[in-house]
Amino acid sequence: MKPFINSLLICLLSISAWAGGTTQQPQKDMAACFAAWDNKLLTLETDFTQTTEYDGLLISQSQGSISYLKAGSKLRLDNKDGQTITQTALTDKRTIWILDEKGKEISTLSWQDWLLGQPNQALFDFGNYTQLLNKHDVSVLEYKDETAILRLTPKNKAENYILYVAVSEKNCFPQSITIQADLMKTTAALTQTRLNAELNKNLFKGIK
Repeated sequence: MKPFINSLLICLLSISAWAGGTTQQPQKDMAACFAAWDNKLLTLETDFTQTTEYDGLLISQSQGSISYLKAGSKLRLDNKDGQTITQTALTDKRTIWILDEKGKEISTLSWQDWLLGQPNQALFDFGNYTQLLNKHDVSVLEYKDETAILRLTPKNKAENYILYVAVSEKNCFPQSITIQADLMKTTAALTQTRLNAELNKNLFKGIK
């Protein structure tokens, strides 16, 4: 269950911290564009690579794939070793089912109970990124190569973290996300992404 939780913290969500700065500015409101992209998202398939560092020291690295279906709020996350699935998480945003490498259910947990323990609740919550933006002060940290780095700081000052989201100006898709909290930094990059394409109906078969 631990690899799933570590991956989900990213997932979704997932962005690298961007060094440097530039005076160049995008031609559009990138936060509004990001929210509009999320509102139009019907399906998503993407690969992800996630790393977690503490004070610059790499402590974990994982990779896998994410599948999302807006209808029914269905989400599938596969942790992988190369091309081999080692663990799967399925959710309808009510219950989370954890499956082993053979697709056998090994545990369940409540989506809401899990969310309550997470400061970055909406990070992996496709379809609700507008709420995420509304809970943060958003600024463009950097813009180059048609990509804007959005810096999100919580409006609730009791929450001590910063999000960095790399958003493509071309399609407003979040290419990567970094969560920085004190000395802990988790970075996820999304690649091989397919937006609003037809999904295999068996992907969410384990959701009851």
